[in-house]
Amino acid sequence: MLHTKNFQTLKGHPLCQIYELDDPATLYDKLMNLLVRLGNHGVIHGDFNEFNILLDENSDPILIDFPQMVSTSHENAKMYFDRDVKCVCDFFRRRFGYESELFPSFEDLE
Repeated sequence: MLHTKNFQTLKGHPLCQIYELDDPATLYDKLMNLLVRLGNHGVIHGDFNEFNILLDENSDPILIDFPQMVSTSHENAKMYFDRDVKCVCDFFRRRFGYESELFPSFEDLE
């Protein structure tokens, strides 16, 4: 039997439902740092996009949906990492009119 008392309810809104941000640059930086943190722990999300990112009441990101994660040692790891980064860049440009010349590359991972 599954006991729901062991599960915490996530409180947040999908980024795909957010149309205005007070400070898109801060959230952009948080997301790029999250990509690097994951990579530095040996994993790449593989589907890092506005549908798999929730924002909590403090506008901090909560990442969901992990089945497509791959190891940084996967033969296509660089492609998946670059795709995740590009997805964030493209979304912020389209939705918030925000562009940055700063974004991580696979080579930045430690």
